[in-house]
Amino acid sequence: MTSTARVRNPRGLTWPDRSRWHAYLTFMLVFYALFFPVYFGTQFLASPARPGLLLFFDWETRIPLVPWMIWPYLSVLTLFAVPLLQMTSEEIRRLTLQSTIPLLTAAVCFLAFPCRIGFPPAEIDGLHRPIFDALRAIDTPQNLVPSLHIAFSALILLGSRQVTIAPLRPFYLAWMMLMACAVVLVHQHHIIDVVTGLVAAAIARVVFPLESQSGTSAMRMSERRAAGTRSSRP
Repeated sequence: MTSTARVRNPRGLTWPDRSRWHAYLTFMLVFYALFFPVYFGTQFLASPARPGLLLFFDWETRIPLVPWMIWPYLSVLTLFAVPLLQMTSEEIRRLTLQSTIPLLTAAVCFLAFPCRIGFPPAEIDGLHRPIFDALRAIDTPQNLVPSLHIAFSALILLGSRQVTIAPLRPFYLAWMMLMACAVVLVHQHHIIDVVTGLVAAAIARVVFPLESQSGTSAMRMSERRAAGTRSSRP
């Protein structure tokens, strides 16, 4: 089965059992153990005297900031609960393996190619101002390529779309598209950041598909045995 093929037994959202909780907590532990050193640690290792690369088109700097898109952007906080309710324990374990690829790739890129955001400073008033102020306070503006925001959105949402029932597939796809727009429209990322984040996720999904080859082979062997049993009956 390829990384984009749907599973044989799609399912909706269900409350997790003990096995899924264990796989999910392992996934989150691995994520945080790698994310914090990669995202925040690399800014201390990168040379402050080194100028950041400008990896964006001139026309991108004219994209207006859309303050309300901060809400889709922040939906990444709820995004990480989706695997617990949508995926099996084995799929969550495969997701854990997938997550290592964009994180390790980002570690190399953040150190080798620190970038600079090209959007001019924008003054934000009203409800959204404290949210943007808090975001800028913790942000690392040189860690842009690839976008981990996009990479993990793709791993979780496209993975969930792969295993879910038909009515939920458009929802996951729409969420993914909204997230890709949001990171640009809140001036946190450029187009190349989005593209490289998607590429990192795509590679991870190919290297570690949600359904392992051994699991696929075992399922096919079981189906052949069942078919052989049925055909041998009088």
